[in-house]
Amino acid sequence: MTLESVTDSLNKLKGSYGGSKKSSGSFMRPEHVKYNSLSKAKDLGRVVNLSTSITGTIGTQVGANTLFFKVTTVGESDLVIKKRSVGNKYKDQYISVGLLNSNADSIPLNIDGFGYINEIANTIPEESGFQLPKGTYYFTITNSEWVEMPFEVGVQVVRYVTIAGKAGGSLTMTGRIGLVKMFGSTDPGTMVPYATVTPKSVLKNISGTADVQALPTLELAILRGTATLSNVNYGRMKATWRIGGTASGENQNTATLNVTTPGGGYGP
Repeated sequence: MTLESVTDSLNKLKGSYGGSKKSSGSFMRPEHVKYNSLSKAKDLGRVVNLSTSITGTIGTQVGANTLFFKVTTVGESDLVIKKRSVGNKYKDQYISVGLLNSNADSIPLNIDGFGYINEIANTIPEESGFQLPKGTYYFTITNSEWVEMPFEVGVQVVRYVTIAGKAGGSLTMTGRIGLVKMFGSTDPGTMVPYATVTPKSVLKNISGTADVQALPTLELAILRGTATLSNVNYGRMKATWRIGGTASGENQNTATLNVTTPGGGYGP
């Protein structure tokens, strides 16, 4: 019996099932197995940033021991792949993840799942801290066992641009010591100021209306001479909020002085 005749017999056997033929992936139905090679990898697209979860089942029983997921980055980026537990530690141990470049070369992962560039000996830059260059990459999920097993994997593409330019500022401080006669010298002291630049993307816009009301009261007894009162109102707006438009306020203070004469009579 030739190979062609065996193939024809199998095709006739498959065709005899008609509409009842299963379309799920299996080692007996390799034509329905998806994402089991680089050429059939699921394309996650050309992305700037990406954060998603991939779930499913894997194993020779369902037609593939390794699944491939393709992503193309638009610039230097961090790529992360991390296995998550599906509730069975005995099955989880057989699932592993990996990262490949466009040439199908393996890229090492650190303990947190970040892909990194191998260090070059006797060089000053630490290559392991660099982002991965722009290009096409493949996330891989592998089951070392024959049986079908569930999996859940988180993948991320994180692209950020470092700040370029220059930020400057100045701070003039004065100090005064009063009511003390000083002999000798005084240490001027030191100060280490710092500033934080908040990215525009995390600033929140103020919306809506805020009303504030204050009702201070004061009572004076046995008043003689002159009483002077002052009321200093102030407000604070959180610095990490971005104001769009105009912020304004109004304060119209009024005061009323009531004098109560104590009762009683006077003798002759």
